[in-house]
Amino acid sequence: MRGVTGPTVEQIVDVVVRLLAVERGESETEVREKLEEGGHELPIDSLRLVEILTRIKQELGVEVPANVNSARSMRSVHAFAEVIQAACGGDRSPSS
Repeated sequence: MRGVTGPTVEQIVDVVVRLLAVERGESETEVREKLEEGGHELPIDSLRLVEILTRIKQELGVEVPANVNSARSMRSVHAFAEVIQAACGGDRSPSS
C-alpha cells in the first residue's frame, strides 16, 4: 500500500498553465489553447519554463535536478511535468 503520493502529471500541467497565464496576463483557457495548438505534449519555448521554475519550486516544494532529463523536459509542458512528478516522488519533504 502506498503512502502520500505526489501530484499527477496533469495536476502539474495545470499548475504550469496557471503560472504561465499569470505571467502573460491571460486566462488559463487562452494559454492552454495556445499550447495545445502545438500538439498533445504542449510544446513551449524553454525560456518560458525557466522563468517559472522558481514558482514551481515554491508551489510544489520540489527542486528540479540539473541533468540531461531536466534539459530535455524544457521542450514541452508535458515533459516538464513528468520531470517534476518524478522529483516529487523522490522527495516530498517540505522546503521551508
